[in-house]
Amino acid sequence: MKHRILFIAALVAVLSLTLAACGGGSASQERPAGEERPFPELEEAARGTEVNLHMYGGDDAINAYVDDYVVPELKKRHDVELTRTPLGDTADAVNKLLNEKGAGKEEGTIDLVWLNGENFATGADADLWYGPWAEELPNARYIDWESPSINRDFGYPVEGREAPWGKAQFVMIHDSEKVKDPPKTMDELRRWTAENPGRFTYPAPPDFTGNAFIEQVLYGVTGGPEPYQKPFDEEVFAEKSPEFTNFLNEIEANLWREGETYPESSTKLDELYGNGEVWLTMSYNPQLAQRQINKGLFPESTRTYLFEDGTLNNTHYLAIPFNGPNKAGAQVVANFLQSPEAQTKKQDPDGWGDLTALSVERLPEDVRERLSNPEGPATLSTEELQDNRVPEARSEWLLATEDAWEEKVLKD
Repeated sequence: MKHRILFIAALVAVLSLTLAACGGGSASQERPAGEERPFPELEEAARGTEVNLHMYGGDDAINAYVDDYVVPELKKRHDVELTRTPLGDTADAVNKLLNEKGAGKEEGTIDLVWLNGENFATGADADLWYGPWAEELPNARYIDWESPSINRDFGYPVEGREAPWGKAQFVMIHDSEKVKDPPKTMDELRRWTAENPGRFTYPAPPDFTGNAFIEQVLYGVTGGPEPYQKPFDEEVFAEKSPEFTNFLNEIEANLWREGETYPESSTKLDELYGNGEVWLTMSYNPQLAQRQINKGLFPESTRTYLFEDGTLNNTHYLAIPFNGPNKAGAQVVANFLQSPEAQTKKQDPDGWGDLTALSVERLPEDVRERLSNPEGPATLSTEELQDNRVPEARSEWLLATEDAWEEKVLKD
């Protein structure tokens, strides 16, 4: 992962020098004056066109949502042909755009990208994103743009260059027949692992869920998220990081396989839970437990719960590249994906099960009820999740945390 970060940083540095030499700057990628068009005109321009959506392709449920629901609906409603281009890593699309920007390629092949966090920030620093446009979509009226979890992406200002598509929130999952009182703080987790050796583990970073868990530990043992919303401070990290690495080293001997190895992914951890080898699992998708119950992969006694001191949440978005060839079509697609109908379908635990990006209070009453109370005994209400949210740390802190885990926990 560090090699990828360094490669991107190097490209950004070279590109910034090139832009400076040419007299360019961030304003050069803002939407040109006079390009603003009423949405009906965008819809008309998009008819009969193709929109290429580059997105992570490693989740079958997400792929099915796009292929089986979104693609035919867009064709029927807007006569837009959506093509999903799967990515192994969203950074691949960002690297491609960096290369095109450096080569002066004014028309690319990517119309829309699904991303957030580091990938958005890297592209924003290199002026890769078209905008502002996102707050002008008709369905943007359902978005709470005042919320820091919407208008800042892992601490980076969105400024209308991304359209919120969905939200994720970290949750814990337990088998209620085997675990009557699941651990809800880090102190309780320490005691629980000692009393139930071998029944808990977590995915090895850089797995996304594994990173989220060690970030939860960082918050839980160092006093919460506040210091990590500021720019990275080496002295603060040097002071705080031993507290979380010491905690993880302390519980390591009581983990599955005595901590000699870790599941390589959240999928592998879920398999251990489904097989009864561990009694707790975790997810950044609050609907995962119900989805797995419905598929027969988790026991019926599975339930979802939250850490008491707050659980991480973030928003994922859609961005239009600076050289996207079909910006009208991309905006039509993004607007549909934000529609109450599409968001309700996306939240179905039998499908993707992704949390809505919409503010439930702004929705029509009939839609509000469906999005507020997802079906199934293993789900939590939207209100309960919202009341427990804490923000992600800025990307620099996350990278430092991952490095500290590798050096002080994995290798020790």
